[in-house]
Amino acid sequence: MMPDSMEMEVGARIRRLRKAAGLRGSDLANLVELDSTVISKIETGQRSLKSTELTRIAMALQVSPLALIEDNALLSEMPIAARRAGSSIGKGKAYERLLSLAELHVLLADAGIPTSPNLFGVPSIENLGWLDGANCLADWATNELALEGVQGDHRLAVLAQKIESQLSVDVLIDEFPNDPLSGAAITDRSFPLLFVNSSHSRTRSLFTLAHELGHLLAGHSGGTVLLDRELAGSNEEERLANAFAASYLLPETDISSSLNESGRYLSTLVNIAAAHGVGYETLVYRLHNLRQIDAEVRDRLMSMSWQGLIKQSMPTLLASGKTQNEIGGLLGRSELKPAGRPPALLLRRAFEGFRKGIVSVRPLSGLLKVDAAELLTQLSGESDFPSVSKMFSEAPVVLPEQAETDEELFSGSPV
Repeated sequence: MMPDSMEMEVGARIRRLRKAAGLRGSDLANLVELDSTVISKIETGQRSLKSTELTRIAMALQVSPLALIEDNALLSEMPIAARRAGSSIGKGKAYERLLSLAELHVLLADAGIPTSPNLFGVPSIENLGWLDGANCLADWATNELALEGVQGDHRLAVLAQKIESQLSVDVLIDEFPNDPLSGAAITDRSFPLLFVNSSHSRTRSLFTLAHELGHLLAGHSGGTVLLDRELAGSNEEERLANAFAASYLLPETDISSSLNESGRYLSTLVNIAAAHGVGYETLVYRLHNLRQIDAEVRDRLMSMSWQGLIKQSMPTLLASGKTQNEIGGLLGRSELKPAGRPPALLLRRAFEGFRKGIVSVRPLSGLLKVDAAELLTQLSGESDFPSVSKMFSEAPVVLPEQAETDEELFSGSPV
Protein backbone atom coordinates (compact mmCIF):
# COMPACT_ATOMS: atom_id res chain seq x y z
CA MET A 1 0.00 0.00 0.00
CA MET A 2 1.31 3.43 -0.96
CA PRO A 3 1.97 5.82 1.94
CA ASP A 4 -0.68 8.45 2.50
CA SER A 5 0.46 11.91 1.26
CA MET A 6 -0.43 13.53 4.60
CA GLU A 7 1.61 10.95 6.49
CA MET A 8 4.53 11.50 4.11
CA GLU A 9 4.40 15.26 4.69
CA VAL A 10 4.32 14.84 8.47
CA GLY A 11 7.14 12.30 8.30
CA ALA A 12 9.24 14.63 6.15
CA ARG A 13 8.76 17.48 8.64
CA ILE A 14 9.80 15.23 11.52
CA ARG A 15 12.92 14.16 9.62
CA ARG A 16 13.80 17.76 8.74
CA LEU A 17 13.35 19.00 12.32
CA ARG A 18 15.23 15.99 13.71
CA LYS A 19 18.22 16.73 11.49
CA ALA A 20 18.05 20.43 12.39
CA ALA A 21 18.21 19.34 16.05
CA GLY A 22 21.35 17.33 15.32
CA LEU A 23 19.68 14.05 16.27
CA ARG A 24 19.98 10.64 14.64
CA GLY A 25 16.90 8.50 14.15
CA SER A 26 18.05 6.27 17.00
CA ASP A 27 18.44 9.34 19.25
CA LEU A 28 14.85 10.40 18.61
CA ALA A 29 13.66 6.83 19.07
CA ASN A 30 15.27 6.68 22.52
CA LEU A 31 13.77 10.03 23.53
CA VAL A 32 10.22 8.98 22.63
CA GLU A 33 10.64 5.31 23.64
CA LEU A 34 9.95 3.85 20.20
CA ASP A 35 11.97 1.43 18.12
CA SER A 36 14.26 3.11 15.59
CA THR A 37 12.61 1.16 12.77
CA VAL A 38 9.27 2.70 13.79
CA ILE A 39 10.78 6.20 13.60
CA SER A 40 12.15 5.34 10.15
CA LYS A 41 8.71 4.20 8.96
CA ILE A 42 7.08 7.34 10.42
CA GLU A 43 9.57 9.62 8.66
CA THR A 44 8.98 7.88 5.31
CA GLY A 45 5.20 7.96 5.69
CA GLN A 46 4.89 4.15 5.94
CA ARG A 47 3.33 4.28 9.40
CA SER A 48 0.68 6.60 10.76
CA LEU A 49 1.23 8.54 13.98
CA LYS A 50 -0.85 8.19 17.11
CA SER A 51 -1.75 11.46 18.80
CA THR A 52 0.29 10.56 21.88
CA GLU A 53 3.31 9.78 19.70
CA LEU A 54 2.95 13.09 17.88
CA THR A 55 2.99 14.92 21.21
CA ARG A 56 6.03 12.99 22.47
CA ILE A 57 7.98 13.60 19.25
CA ALA A 58 7.12 17.32 19.36
CA MET A 59 8.34 17.50 22.96
CA ALA A 60 11.55 15.68 22.10
CA LEU A 61 12.22 18.08 19.21
CA GLN A 62 11.16 21.08 21.35
CA VAL A 63 8.61 22.21 18.78
CA SER A 64 4.87 22.79 18.72
CA PRO A 65 2.84 19.76 17.54
CA LEU A 66 1.43 22.17 14.96
CA ALA A 67 4.90 22.42 13.40
CA LEU A 68 4.64 18.68 12.60
CA ILE A 69 1.09 18.82 11.28
CA GLU A 70 1.44 21.83 8.95
CA ASP A 71 4.17 23.88 7.32
CA ASN A 72 4.74 27.00 9.37
CA ALA A 73 8.01 28.91 9.16
CA LEU A 74 7.70 30.48 12.61
CA LEU A 75 6.92 27.28 14.51
CA SER A 76 9.63 25.39 12.64
CA GLU A 77 12.24 28.09 13.19
CA MET A 78 11.68 28.57 16.93
CA PRO A 79 13.51 25.41 18.10
CA ILE A 80 16.34 26.15 15.66
CA ALA A 81 16.64 29.65 17.11
CA ALA A 82 16.63 28.18 20.63
CA ARG A 83 19.47 25.81 19.80
CA ARG A 84 21.37 28.64 18.14
CA ALA A 85 21.04 30.71 21.33
CA GLY A 86 22.24 27.89 23.60
CA SER A 87 21.19 24.42 24.67
CA SER A 88 19.54 25.63 27.88
CA ILE A 89 17.21 28.14 26.15
CA GLY A 90 14.76 25.54 24.84
CA LYS A 91 14.45 24.00 28.30
CA GLY A 92 13.41 27.26 29.95
CA LYS A 93 9.92 28.44 30.88
CA ALA A 94 10.35 31.68 28.90
CA TYR A 95 10.87 29.75 25.66
CA GLU A 96 7.86 27.56 26.48
CA ARG A 97 5.76 30.69 26.91
CA LEU A 98 6.88 32.15 23.58
CA LEU A 99 6.19 28.84 21.85
CA SER A 100 2.67 28.73 23.30
CA LEU A 101 1.99 32.30 22.11
CA ALA A 102 3.19 31.37 18.62
CA GLU A 103 0.87 28.33 18.67
CA LEU A 104 -2.08 30.51 19.67
CA HIS A 105 -1.25 32.98 16.90
CA VAL A 106 -1.19 30.18 14.29
CA LEU A 107 -4.56 28.83 15.46
CA LEU A 108 -6.12 32.28 15.29
CA ALA A 109 -4.53 33.18 11.95
CA ASP A 110 -5.68 29.87 10.41
CA ALA A 111 -9.21 30.72 11.62
CA GLY A 112 -9.15 34.10 9.87
CA ILE A 113 -8.02 36.29 12.79
CA PRO A 114 -4.57 37.50 11.65
CA THR A 115 -2.27 40.25 12.87
CA SER A 116 -1.94 43.60 11.10
CA PRO A 117 1.48 45.04 11.99
CA ASN A 118 2.25 48.58 10.87
CA LEU A 119 5.88 48.21 9.82
CA PHE A 120 5.65 49.34 6.21
CA GLY A 121 7.25 52.72 6.90
CA VAL A 122 10.43 51.30 8.46
CA PRO A 123 13.39 52.41 6.30
CA SER A 124 15.42 49.75 4.53
CA ILE A 125 19.01 49.39 5.75
CA GLU A 126 19.93 46.64 3.31
CA ASN A 127 22.86 48.54 1.80
CA LEU A 128 24.08 50.10 5.05
CA GLY A 129 26.71 48.89 7.48
CA TRP A 130 25.58 47.86 10.95
CA LEU A 131 26.39 51.22 12.59
CA ASP A 132 24.87 53.38 9.87
CA GLY A 133 21.86 51.06 9.84
CA ALA A 134 21.46 51.41 13.62
CA ASN A 135 21.59 55.21 13.44
CA CYS A 136 19.14 55.28 10.51
CA LEU A 137 16.62 53.15 12.42
CA ALA A 138 17.17 55.16 15.62
CA ASP A 139 16.40 58.42 13.75
CA TRP A 140 13.21 56.85 12.39
CA ALA A 141 12.16 55.51 15.81
CA THR A 142 12.87 58.87 17.47
CA ASN A 143 10.26 60.44 15.17
CA GLU A 144 7.72 57.62 15.13
CA LEU A 145 8.05 56.48 18.77
CA ALA A 146 9.06 59.74 20.40
CA LEU A 147 10.03 59.53 24.07
CA GLU A 148 10.83 63.23 24.38
CA GLY A 149 9.33 64.60 27.58
CA VAL A 150 8.83 61.13 29.10
CA GLN A 151 10.91 60.99 32.25
CA GLY A 152 12.82 58.23 33.95
CA ASP A 153 11.06 55.09 35.03
CA HIS A 154 7.91 55.85 33.01
CA ARG A 155 9.78 55.26 29.77
CA LEU A 156 9.48 51.47 29.72
CA ALA A 157 5.68 51.45 29.97
CA VAL A 158 5.36 54.31 27.47
CA LEU A 159 7.64 52.63 24.95
CA ALA A 160 5.75 49.33 25.23
CA GLN A 161 2.45 51.16 24.72
CA LYS A 162 3.79 53.06 21.69
CA ILE A 163 5.11 49.89 20.07
CA GLU A 164 1.69 48.27 20.41
CA SER A 165 -0.44 51.27 19.47
CA GLN A 166 1.68 52.74 16.67
CA LEU A 167 3.39 49.69 15.20
CA SER A 168 0.69 47.12 16.08
CA VAL A 169 3.38 44.86 17.49
CA ASP A 170 2.78 42.79 20.62
CA VAL A 171 4.94 43.35 23.71
CA LEU A 172 5.24 40.74 26.46
CA ILE A 173 6.91 41.73 29.73
CA ASP A 174 6.94 38.81 32.14
CA GLU A 175 9.10 37.50 34.96
CA PHE A 176 11.07 34.27 34.57
CA PRO A 177 13.61 34.13 37.41
CA ASN A 178 16.90 32.37 36.63
CA ASP A 179 15.80 31.73 33.05
CA PRO A 180 18.63 31.99 30.50
CA LEU A 181 16.46 34.01 28.10
CA SER A 182 16.79 37.77 28.67
CA GLY A 183 14.73 38.93 25.73
CA ALA A 184 13.44 37.90 22.32
CA ALA A 185 12.19 39.34 19.07
CA ILE A 186 9.79 37.42 16.86
CA THR A 187 10.57 39.25 13.63
CA ASP A 188 8.14 37.24 11.48
CA ARG A 189 5.86 39.88 9.93
CA SER A 190 2.84 37.62 10.40
CA PHE A 191 3.29 37.76 14.19
CA PRO A 192 5.85 40.31 15.39
CA LEU A 193 6.34 40.20 19.16
CA LEU A 194 8.94 41.58 21.57
CA PHE A 195 9.65 39.84 24.86
CA VAL A 196 11.43 41.16 27.95
CA ASN A 197 12.28 39.02 30.96
CA SER A 198 11.29 41.30 33.84
CA SER A 199 13.25 39.35 36.44
CA HIS A 200 15.92 41.95 35.68
CA SER A 201 15.73 45.58 36.78
CA ARG A 202 13.47 48.17 35.18
CA THR A 203 16.48 50.00 33.76
CA ARG A 204 17.85 46.86 32.13
CA SER A 205 14.37 45.93 30.90
CA LEU A 206 14.07 49.26 29.09
CA PHE A 207 17.33 48.65 27.23
CA THR A 208 16.28 45.05 26.47
CA LEU A 209 12.99 46.22 24.95
CA ALA A 210 14.78 48.81 22.81
CA HIS A 211 17.40 46.20 21.83
CA GLU A 212 14.70 43.75 20.69
CA LEU A 213 12.93 46.58 18.85
CA GLY A 214 16.19 47.13 16.94
CA HIS A 215 16.21 43.46 15.89
CA LEU A 216 12.60 43.73 14.71
CA LEU A 217 13.06 46.93 12.72
CA ALA A 218 16.21 45.54 11.09
CA GLY A 219 14.44 42.28 10.19
CA HIS A 220 17.15 40.20 11.83
CA SER A 221 17.33 36.41 11.86
CA GLY A 222 15.77 36.11 8.43
CA GLY A 223 12.44 37.49 9.56
CA THR A 224 11.54 34.71 11.98
CA VAL A 225 12.75 34.77 15.58
CA LEU A 226 15.81 35.83 17.57
CA LEU A 227 16.36 34.73 21.17
CA ASP A 228 18.83 36.67 23.31
CA ARG A 229 20.65 35.06 26.19
CA GLU A 230 22.66 38.24 26.76
CA LEU A 231 23.03 41.61 25.06
CA ALA A 232 26.77 41.68 24.42
CA GLY A 233 27.78 42.88 20.95
CA SER A 234 29.21 39.54 19.82
CA ASN A 235 28.26 39.89 16.14
CA GLU A 236 26.96 42.54 13.74
CA GLU A 237 23.28 41.84 14.46
CA GLU A 238 23.84 42.24 18.19
CA ARG A 239 26.04 45.31 17.74
CA LEU A 240 23.37 46.91 15.55
CA ALA A 241 20.64 46.19 18.13
CA ASN A 242 22.81 47.62 20.93
CA ALA A 243 23.79 50.68 18.92
CA PHE A 244 20.16 51.28 17.97
CA ALA A 245 18.96 51.02 21.58
CA ALA A 246 21.71 53.30 22.88
CA SER A 247 21.12 55.94 20.19
CA TYR A 248 17.34 55.82 20.57
CA LEU A 249 17.27 55.93 24.37
CA LEU A 250 20.20 58.34 24.78
CA PRO A 251 20.30 60.69 21.76
CA GLU A 252 23.67 62.32 21.16
CA THR A 253 22.15 65.80 21.31
CA ASP A 254 20.75 65.08 24.82
CA ILE A 255 24.11 63.79 26.06
CA SER A 256 26.05 66.74 24.63
CA SER A 257 23.58 69.26 25.98
CA SER A 258 23.69 67.81 29.51
CA LEU A 259 27.49 67.64 29.58
CA ASN A 260 27.83 71.19 28.26
CA GLU A 261 25.25 72.67 30.66
CA SER A 262 26.08 70.74 33.84
CA GLY A 263 29.75 69.95 33.32
CA ARG A 264 31.59 66.68 33.04
CA TYR A 265 30.99 65.55 36.61
CA LEU A 266 29.81 62.30 38.14
CA SER A 267 26.63 64.02 39.33
CA THR A 268 25.85 64.83 35.68
CA LEU A 269 25.96 61.12 34.89
CA VAL A 270 23.50 60.46 37.72
CA ASN A 271 21.05 63.00 36.33
CA ILE A 272 21.34 61.79 32.72
CA ALA A 273 20.75 58.14 33.67
CA ALA A 274 17.78 58.98 35.90
CA ALA A 275 16.16 61.32 33.38
CA HIS A 276 16.41 58.80 30.54
CA GLY A 277 15.39 55.74 32.56
CA VAL A 278 18.54 53.82 31.70
CA GLY A 279 21.01 51.93 33.83
CA TYR A 280 24.41 53.29 34.75
CA GLU A 281 26.19 50.68 32.59
CA THR A 282 24.06 51.68 29.59
CA LEU A 283 25.04 55.32 30.01
CA VAL A 284 28.75 54.52 30.32
CA TYR A 285 28.48 52.29 27.24
CA ARG A 286 26.84 55.18 25.34
CA LEU A 287 29.46 57.71 26.44
CA HIS A 288 32.14 55.38 25.16
CA ASN A 289 30.59 54.70 21.75
CA LEU A 290 30.03 58.46 21.34
CA ARG A 291 33.78 58.86 21.97
CA GLN A 292 33.08 61.05 25.00
CA ILE A 293 35.31 58.72 27.04
CA ASP A 294 37.96 56.18 26.13
CA ALA A 295 38.15 52.50 27.08
CA GLU A 296 40.25 53.19 30.19
CA VAL A 297 37.77 55.71 31.59
CA ARG A 298 34.90 53.42 30.59
CA ASP A 299 36.40 50.56 32.58
CA ARG A 300 37.06 52.84 35.54
CA LEU A 301 33.46 54.04 35.54
CA MET A 302 32.12 50.50 35.04
CA SER A 303 34.01 49.39 38.17
CA MET A 304 32.08 52.00 40.13
CA SER A 305 28.58 50.75 40.95
CA TRP A 306 25.48 52.92 40.65
CA GLN A 307 25.37 53.20 44.43
CA GLY A 308 29.06 54.16 44.50
CA LEU A 309 28.46 56.80 41.86
CA ILE A 310 25.65 58.41 43.87
CA LYS A 311 27.62 58.33 47.11
CA GLN A 312 30.52 60.12 45.46
CA SER A 313 28.09 62.63 43.92
CA MET A 314 26.14 63.19 47.15
CA PRO A 315 27.51 66.68 48.01
CA THR A 316 26.83 67.98 44.50
CA LEU A 317 23.36 66.42 44.38
CA LEU A 318 22.42 67.98 47.73
CA ALA A 319 23.82 71.34 46.66
CA SER A 320 21.69 71.19 43.50
CA GLY A 321 18.52 70.97 45.61
CA LYS A 322 17.84 67.25 45.72
CA THR A 323 16.38 66.01 49.01
CA GLN A 324 17.57 63.01 50.98
CA ASN A 325 14.37 61.17 49.95
CA GLU A 326 15.02 61.89 46.27
CA ILE A 327 18.57 60.65 46.57
CA GLY A 328 17.30 57.55 48.36
CA GLY A 329 14.96 56.96 45.41
CA LEU A 330 17.89 57.23 43.04
CA LEU A 331 19.85 54.69 45.07
CA GLY A 332 17.05 52.14 44.86
CA ARG A 333 16.10 52.54 41.20
CA SER A 334 18.57 49.92 39.99
CA GLU A 335 16.70 47.30 42.04
CA LEU A 336 13.17 48.12 40.87
CA LYS A 337 11.47 45.48 38.72
CA PRO A 338 9.02 46.44 35.96
CA ALA A 339 5.35 45.57 36.07
CA GLY A 340 4.24 42.63 33.93
CA ARG A 341 2.48 43.26 30.64
CA PRO A 342 0.53 40.68 28.61
CA PRO A 343 0.56 40.95 24.79
CA ALA A 344 -2.53 43.14 24.37
CA LEU A 345 -3.00 42.66 20.63
CA LEU A 346 -2.88 38.87 20.90
CA LEU A 347 -5.33 39.15 23.81
CA ARG A 348 -7.82 40.97 21.59
CA ARG A 349 -7.44 38.36 18.88
CA ALA A 350 -7.87 35.56 21.42
CA PHE A 351 -11.00 37.27 22.74
CA GLU A 352 -12.40 37.42 19.22
CA GLY A 353 -11.54 33.73 18.81
CA PHE A 354 -13.27 32.99 22.12
CA ARG A 355 -16.43 34.83 21.02
CA LYS A 356 -16.43 32.90 17.74
CA GLY A 357 -15.92 29.56 19.48
CA ILE A 358 -12.44 29.02 18.00
CA VAL A 359 -10.64 28.88 21.35
CA SER A 360 -11.80 28.33 24.90
CA VAL A 361 -11.41 30.80 27.73
CA ARG A 362 -8.22 29.02 28.83
CA PRO A 363 -5.82 30.76 26.40
CA LEU A 364 -7.19 34.08 27.67
CA SER A 365 -6.79 33.10 31.32
CA GLY A 366 -3.28 31.84 30.56
CA LEU A 367 -2.29 35.12 28.94
CA LEU A 368 -3.69 37.10 31.85
CA LYS A 369 -2.62 34.63 34.56
CA VAL A 370 -6.06 34.57 36.15
CA ASP A 371 -8.48 31.81 37.05
CA ALA A 372 -10.41 30.63 33.97
CA ALA A 373 -13.78 30.42 35.77
CA GLU A 374 -13.43 33.91 37.25
CA LEU A 375 -12.43 35.34 33.86
CA LEU A 376 -15.39 33.64 32.20
CA THR A 377 -17.69 35.34 34.70
CA GLN A 378 -15.97 38.68 34.15
CA LEU A 379 -16.27 38.41 30.38
CA SER A 380 -19.91 37.36 30.43
CA GLY A 381 -21.89 39.83 28.36
CA GLU A 382 -18.82 41.71 27.12
CA SER A 383 -19.12 42.60 23.42
CA ASP A 384 -15.54 43.82 23.30
CA PHE A 385 -12.46 42.85 25.24
CA PRO A 386 -11.95 45.18 28.23
CA SER A 387 -8.76 47.19 28.18
CA VAL A 388 -5.79 45.70 29.97
CA SER A 389 -5.40 48.87 32.01
CA LYS A 390 -8.91 48.41 33.42
CA MET A 391 -8.22 44.84 34.37
CA PHE A 392 -4.72 45.21 35.79
CA SER A 393 -2.65 47.88 37.53
CA GLU A 394 0.62 48.61 37.44
CA ALA A 395 34.54 63.97 40.52
CA PRO A 396 35.23 65.41 36.99
CA VAL A 397 35.83 62.80 34.27
CA VAL A 398 39.00 63.22 32.19
CA LEU A 399 38.25 62.76 28.50
CA PRO A 400 41.40 62.17 26.45
CA GLU A 401 41.56 61.85 22.68
CA GLN A 402 41.14 58.33 21.29
CA ALA A 403 41.17 56.49 17.97
CA GLU A 404 39.18 53.34 18.67
CA THR A 405 37.32 51.47 15.94
CA ASP A 406 33.51 51.20 15.88
CA GLU A 407 33.81 47.52 16.85
CA GLU A 408 35.85 48.50 19.93
CA LEU A 409 33.45 51.30 20.83
CA PHE A 410 30.44 48.98 20.68
CA SER A 411 32.11 45.97 22.31
CA GLY A 412 31.14 44.76 25.76
CA SER A 413 27.70 44.67 27.32
CA PRO A 414 25.55 47.77 27.84
CA VAL A 415 23.60 46.18 30.72
